[in-house]
Amino acid sequence: MSKSTKIWDLPTRIFHIALALLVMGAFITVNLGDDWMKLHGQIGLSILALLSFRLVWGVFGGYWSRFSSFPLHPKKVMNHLRDKSRHSINYPGHNPLGSLSTLVMLLAFTLQALTGLCSDDEVLFSGPLTTYLTSSQVEFATYYHSEIGQPLILILIGLHVLAILLYKFVFKQNLVTPMITGFKEDLQDCEASQDNFGSRLLGLFIFLMILSLLFYFLPI
Repeated sequence: MSKSTKIWDLPTRIFHIALALLVMGAFITVNLGDDWMKLHGQIGLSILALLSFRLVWGVFGGYWSRFSSFPLHPKKVMNHLRDKSRHSINYPGHNPLGSLSTLVMLLAFTLQALTGLCSDDEVLFSGPLTTYLTSSQVEFATYYHSEIGQPLILILIGLHVLAILLYKFVFKQNLVTPMITGFKEDLQDCEASQDNFGSRLLGLFIFLMILSLLFYFLPI
């Protein structure tokens, strides 16, 4: 019987699902017309709360959710890229390429959310941070958010999905199921992530605190 090891704690798994749903909602609402822009802004603020939570959880979360567990050393990244089978090392958490792409996506999503709060469409929506910026800064943030950030996010999502399919059908590694169940099979000498009631309650508390503070200080 294969041995299962808890890798992804529940807060990390919920983060992934919630982020995917909210990003989908953001793209839908921005294309539905002016009447949906307030909801689009609120979704963007919720996304920023999720991303802020993930940054905190990258320090206090389960072992494999912590950024300190990411194998980001350039040598490891290069060796992983040269490994055509992607099978020489079975990484319990993110592999080097996955770790790098995770950080890139977190940065891109955060920049998109922040520029959204700094944007002004000069019709119905003006981000809550526009009052602290010059007109040229608002103009640049608006341009980045709509003309650069949106297509960049779509490209990153496409590459993410492509990588999942590549690992599934070419390298025979299932990346989706462990992110749903939290468990990985056949890992030797691997530390399990803490995922008990206390850690889950802590994760919920951190997220709700961040969400409340953002909606209080940056009302849309």
